[in-house]
Amino acid sequence: MLKSTYRVSENIVQKHIYIISAVVTIFVIAFNVYFNISTPAVMCLIAVVFTTFVGGILSGSISGVLTILYCGYYFSGPGYSLNDTSQNLYKIVIISFATIVVILLVGILSQQLKNKIEVLEKANKQLILFSALDWLTGIANRRSFDELLDKEWERGLSEQISVALILIDVDFFKNYNDSYGHQAGDECLRHVAAAIIGQLSGRGNFAARYGGEEFVVVISGTSIDEAIKVGEDIRSAVEELRIPSGVGNKHPYVTISVGINSVIPSEQMSSDELVRSADFALYQAKTSGRNMVKVYNKVFENT
Repeated sequence: MLKSTYRVSENIVQKHIYIISAVVTIFVIAFNVYFNISTPAVMCLIAVVFTTFVGGILSGSISGVLTILYCGYYFSGPGYSLNDTSQNLYKIVIISFATIVVILLVGILSQQLKNKIEVLEKANKQLILFSALDWLTGIANRRSFDELLDKEWERGLSEQISVALILIDVDFFKNYNDSYGHQAGDECLRHVAAAIIGQLSGRGNFAARYGGEEFVVVISGTSIDEAIKVGEDIRSAVEELRIPSGVGNKHPYVTISVGINSVIPSEQMSSDELVRSADFALYQAKTSGRNMVKVYNKVFENT
């Protein structure tokens, strides 16, 4: 809230910066006149520095023109004690020159500072983005999943909507690594991640690498049937990649096992229980022959 308010205020200032620059300078001039300050150029130059730093060279130029006009009037006016016209003109020229130099120097320094700040902000955004992504697959990492699950769990608790979890494990992945090497294994995981993301496009769901050869998908506010359909679509998409599975695997292509559970959050349970139950469903899929989708069944867990 505070951040958005600050940005709105900043946009308003930038939009009206030239008017603000003129108002600030006129205020300083009025201050000089009211208190009859004998060195008006000093305070006016401070205003020029301020407006140039905040609004850039054009903004400073507006302030500078007003400053030069005022100082020209002040030093050539009837109220000024020095009657030597050449000396008055000399002062006006010096003030004008100083004003132009100040505007150029401060304007250049201000722009350089803004450029550096923009570079730092961009680097900071990239750092935040990279810290949320899995370096290998390019999708969200375990940390991002933990944060999102907590948020979706709280949302489900307050709105009483379901939160579904889909746990995915690449079948016989150790055999794949042993057959083709770890570089090929990394490439395989990247293809699997892309297949998962491809099935989630437009559905508003979230996918992450859970760890090793495991992935996880979070779906909120949908039926268990829809969650099962997503899980089955992902399983089929990976199988259709037709990646050779390696030596010792009963299926010719890389496949995945999928475990699913969906609950409406309550005060009596936690998101950890949802993860644990989806993990049990995944275990059932693996022990039942792999390359299949299993939905958590509490009866089976207790037997």
